[in-house]
Amino acid sequence: MIVMQYRFTLPADYDMAIVENRIAENGAKLDGFTGLLFKAYLVSRREDEHTEENRYAPLYVWEDAGAMARFLQSPGFRRLTQDFGWPQIDTWLALRLPAVDEVKDAAWLSIDRQPIAAHSDLSALAMHAPLCAWDVSRWQLLQVEFGDAPQAGIENYRIGYVASGVTDPIAATPHA
Repeated sequence: MIVMQYRFTLPADYDMAIVENRIAENGAKLDGFTGLLFKAYLVSRREDEHTEENRYAPLYVWEDAGAMARFLQSPGFRRLTQDFGWPQIDTWLALRLPAVDEVKDAAWLSIDRQPIAAHSDLSALAMHAPLCAWDVSRWQLLQVEFGDAPQAGIENYRIGYVASGVTDPIAATPHA
């Protein structure tokens, strides 16, 4: 499984209702997308507790690179880039995944990115979050928590909607 995220930082005076309306109108369009475990539509408002900027920053979990490519080549992604610009897309290989219902039941998503030190015992990484993944090209560990409130000291987003796709049930089994 592949975890993918892009973030659009928006001006301080940007009307975030535009993004929230876009999510309300279009979020369900990804329901049933083949190869998608879930997409969490994420928004931060600079006036929220434990957030600093206005952002739109969806987080995806893909079954494989083919599913991710189908999305990135889709008219929906093309329209997003026309509306918000060309994003840098971060990807990680999943180590641990939550049940989709856990994501859907949460109001907030909190992200912690940590460097993995050279020569670390990779079998002993301290993974505490329901969603954990790594980027071995940058030696970075991603830990994502889902809950009812933001967490101090890390990146926080309100969950506007969670779309769930259609996956191979064996490949989509959460890892311990």
